[in-house]
Amino acid sequence: MSEYFFARENVGIACYVFADEYIDAVPVDSFTFPAAPVPLVIQYDSEEGCSVPDVFEMPAFSLRKSIFNTLDLQAIAGTNWVDIDLVHNGNHEFVMLQVANHLKAIDRVNSDIKRYRKDDDGDEMISGIRRLHIDQKALQQVELAQRLIFIDPAWYKQVFFHKSVVEQLTKLKLTGVEFIPAEGYSDFGG
Repeated sequence: MSEYFFARENVGIACYVFADEYIDAVPVDSFTFPAAPVPLVIQYDSEEGCSVPDVFEMPAFSLRKSIFNTLDLQAIAGTNWVDIDLVHNGNHEFVMLQVANHLKAIDRVNSDIKRYRKDDDGDEMISGIRRLHIDQKALQQVELAQRLIFIDPAWYKQVFFHKSVVEQLTKLKLTGVEFIPAEGYSDFGG
């Protein structure tokens, strides 16, 4: 089994968005602590209509609160979970993941990357990954408890989930997402 995974939606899911007044309430990579659940609404639904899944990926990884409360995810380093009120055929309680844990996990030398840029300040940007390789040596320098969920600072497209987190989620047979290995991942499929 691979050590790190990405979540990918695997069923027809409506496109959920924050209303304009809440657009900055739940950024993906920094923490916020709203006083009340933040409403998330449907921007558009598929023609046949979609049911509400247990998990969805967009605008950020979100999980039914009733399921979240049964798992051991609350205290993972570098993460925060914000209460969300999903308005879709009624109101549904969800929690949305925020990740401030940034680790250089992508092997910049051995990955096949279409675009890589490093500016004068040392900030990096990666896009168009043809084949991702994980930098195992870099990750081994970080305690496991500090790398259960993280984002590579040069590539915000995917959240890295450690296999122990994935195992907690997949044993519940949740609807909405599947987990795919990070090693060998391509932005272009295949």
